[in-house]
Amino acid sequence: ADLGEGDVVWLESPRNPDLRVPDVAEACAGPADVVVDATFAPLAQRLLDEDVACVVHSATKGLGGHSDLLGGVAITRCADLADRLAWHRTAAGAAPGSLDCWLLLRSLRTLDVRVTRQSSSAQRVAEALEASGLLQRVLYPGLASHPDHAVAKRQMTSYGSILAVECRSETIARALPETLGLFRSATSLGGVESLAEWRRKYDDAVSPLLVRLSIGLEDPDDLIGDLLGALRRLEYHRARCEGVG
Repeated sequence: ADLGEGDVVWLESPRNPDLRVPDVAEACAGPADVVVDATFAPLAQRLLDEDVACVVHSATKGLGGHSDLLGGVAITRCADLADRLAWHRTAAGAAPGSLDCWLLLRSLRTLDVRVTRQSSSAQRVAEALEASGLLQRVLYPGLASHPDHAVAKRQMTSYGSILAVECRSETIARALPETLGLFRSATSLGGVESLAEWRRKYDDAVSPLLVRLSIGLEDPDDLIGDLLGALRRLEYHRARCEGVG
């Protein structure tokens, strides 16, 4: 599309739920203003340095980190845009509650520690799942096999706590979240607890093979064991039902 001044390009980096990573610098080279939703990877990208007009986060997710608050954050270096956003927030009655603000301030004190641990664990989980041979595909920007790994490596300092897997069948993808023991089957992400979600349940546009995983603060070896054990059980059950093997 032809874009000009006054137009807005809205990006997710990484994108939900397939973890694609847009080239933000390339997007900012055009005349349109660029807004980036960085919810999937807090602290991992210096997007304002790329001349992004505004960065947004769902504070309910990684910034809050404990699944106990509702909030959103818009960050900009443009004083005029900041004033207009603040005016619209007040006029629309969207000012956050005092308890949510207090909980968010509490959470920000541990954000760096949480992000470091969760990103490290997600990398280990992604590598173990990819090496297992039990899945059709593992989608995580920190893997060399990811289609945007080169962009992510240049643009990100870490790769976030979210990954997605494509199972060998829709039956396995549907069953996986409820088969896991350490992961909770839920639609949120970025918290201290690990979550698994069959994304097609909420979005018909998503592949029925895809399961989104949010990695928490549990021991990564325990999470890997939980995932591999559940996948092996489901694969064994599928093979028996189909009379294979």
